[in-house]
Amino acid sequence: MKKRTRNAKSVVYSIMCSALILTGVVGCSNNTTSENNANAASASDPKEKIKLEFYYGLGGKLGETMQKIVQDFNSKNQQYEVVPVIQGDYGETLQALQASLAAGKPPALSINGYPEFMKLAKSDALLPLDEYINQPEYKKDDVLLLEQGKYNEATLGVPAYVATQMMYYRKDIFEKYHIDYNSLKSFEQLADAAKLIKEKEGISGWSIMWYAEHMIDYARSAGGDIVSKDGKTVTIDSEEWIYAWDNIRKWVHEDKIMDTVYGGNGWEWWYKTIDNVMNGKSAGYTGSSGDGGDLDFTKVATGMQKGFHGEKPRPVATSVMFNLFKASSKEQQQGAWEFVKFFSEAEKTAYWAVETGYIPIRDSAVNTDIYQNKLKENPYLSVPLEQAKTNGIAPFVDPTGGKIYAEIELAKDKVLIENIPAQEALKEAKRKAQVELDKALKQ
Repeated sequence: MKKRTRNAKSVVYSIMCSALILTGVVGCSNNTTSENNANAASASDPKEKIKLEFYYGLGGKLGETMQKIVQDFNSKNQQYEVVPVIQGDYGETLQALQASLAAGKPPALSINGYPEFMKLAKSDALLPLDEYINQPEYKKDDVLLLEQGKYNEATLGVPAYVATQMMYYRKDIFEKYHIDYNSLKSFEQLADAAKLIKEKEGISGWSIMWYAEHMIDYARSAGGDIVSKDGKTVTIDSEEWIYAWDNIRKWVHEDKIMDTVYGGNGWEWWYKTIDNVMNGKSAGYTGSSGDGGDLDFTKVATGMQKGFHGEKPRPVATSVMFNLFKASSKEQQQGAWEFVKFFSEAEKTAYWAVETGYIPIRDSAVNTDIYQNKLKENPYLSVPLEQAKTNGIAPFVDPTGGKIYAEIELAKDKVLIENIPAQEALKEAKRKAQVELDKALKQ
């Protein structure tokens, strides 16, 4: 998922922190000095709130919505104050967390994408949450994809929001050429439509995100999987993977009916892709359910993913996780959980969904007034939830702690950027990934 390079607020925040550190006024991380100062202030003034650092890599409408929820929590809670520490994206969040954990000074709370969550889970840094989620007020039976937070039988993460990857297309362009997106039976038929649009309009017929999760969806929607059923063999060089990936490569580099945007800071490439579609430079793109807050639905429509080669689409429906940390104090852990509960209430997760387009984590959220009213205004809001329930599959649990995913990332760059044939890129990725899988299985 998501997204946007570091915004102006976070840049100002970073500059202010740097200046304050240099003058010796305050620290901007959860270090011993600032913690002692906070404890001393708390002892002298019982109204002083306990500060909870919260790491996340969200920007744009997502960042704005998260800030509003944090402000709402801070205004209502008399004991704790959440302090956002904004990163560029999920990858930068993981790097910041690893640095803070190495220093023994983790934040109280973070949000992580699924691959990043798995790396943290394998590192034994995350706090088990079973005691918290079993409390009656959390109502765990109402929460979607709670099982995705399990690792070695312990619940190490709980959903902040649920993501699935959607297809967004320009209604005016598709209507102009009498293309009914919902009638297209496959990604190959979408490519035929992209070719027509390229010929007639001179613009990209479709945009492929520079995103490994999408490339994995394409391969799995061609019938492929990441490992064999017995879990012993990496299968990312199978015919299904090669078929899906090499068609994408040809459509981008040889036929030039599709394009991909890459590079920049944080999620810059993602938002440039969206901008190209909104500005009429591309007729559509594969994106996230969480793009909904940044899109103009008078111009675009939302469609479910298509399969390849006659196969049924198999897009991942994944939980983006809240994580707490073993190395935090009990006080910090309890405060972080108070925010998680607040964010997870039916009204709050419904608000998050209607503002961002992500799928709410509670079944009950769909029945709230805020969700139902928005659904009347924008019926496309229900499409991600429909896809998740109809075709959605669980993300791959990487037993190597993310090393198989890392090889897929490298292969993705070779195919999308360097125009290297999928067979060559994937066979090399499979060879290296298999070494890592063998090591993990021996352990």
